[in-house]
Amino acid sequence: MSNIRLGTSGYSFGDWKGEVYPKNIKDSEMFDYYLNQFRLNTVEINYTFYSMPCPPVFEFYARRVPDYFDFAIKLYNELTHKPCLTNQPDMPDKDLCLRFLAGIQPLTESGKLGCLLAQFPPHLKPSLKAWDYLKALRDELGSNKLVYEFRNKAWVSDHAITTLKREGIGFCAVDCPQVGPLMPLVPAVTSKIAYLRLHGRNMNWFKDKSVRYDYFYSEEELKKLLPIVNRMASMSSTVYIQFNNCHAGAALRNVKMMQYLLGLDVPPIQGVLF
Repeated sequence: MSNIRLGTSGYSFGDWKGEVYPKNIKDSEMFDYYLNQFRLNTVEINYTFYSMPCPPVFEFYARRVPDYFDFAIKLYNELTHKPCLTNQPDMPDKDLCLRFLAGIQPLTESGKLGCLLAQFPPHLKPSLKAWDYLKALRDELGSNKLVYEFRNKAWVSDHAITTLKREGIGFCAVDCPQVGPLMPLVPAVTSKIAYLRLHGRNMNWFKDKSVRYDYFYSEEELKKLLPIVNRMASMSSTVYIQFNNCHAGAALRNVKMMQYLLGLDVPPIQGVLF
């Protein structure tokens, strides 16, 4: 299906060198290598979770990528985590929202912004105040395609899915270990954008953060996900499949496996960098 977009949650990691990137690759060369050798059609930008985006970075991205490529941009944590450490979040910071949108404006103007991903912490559970915040955040971010990722299984309910549909907000389905409050895999589609984020299944998720994303999906595990991917694709205009099991390049290996299993694999562009 042409509406399936495959990528990884980030592309610039030191432990990818010598694993999926050449050992001596420069950091400045990683993006081109990701584009031209792996031939994926999206990437999730995560640095914007930790710091506000700046226009020159996204001007670079907009100029660099081919027509078929777009970006999922993770929302700043002071809009998703800091206000939501309890179930009583105040209203979104309007100034922060405006600054965030200004930072990614080059992508918006170029048509390369696929969607915004808002990841909320496990502390956030459904409540009237929580829903007020989620709706207000959507309003502040305007017409941008918005997807919410929850980390607490209390959000698995008909009410939550129905409300997201009514409000035009996308739901991020997650594949992650079934420990503590973490979400089960619920392949719901609540807007024109469907989103599946694969974190791996490391059972030490809460015990040791350093190995949280240290997991490699077997081919058999990915094959079992194919009906879910195809169903989500059939229910949406675009489905994003993003691998976040980034430890030692596992995400890139797995996304290429998935690309092959879906019959979407394409050869690398040779002679671009190395």
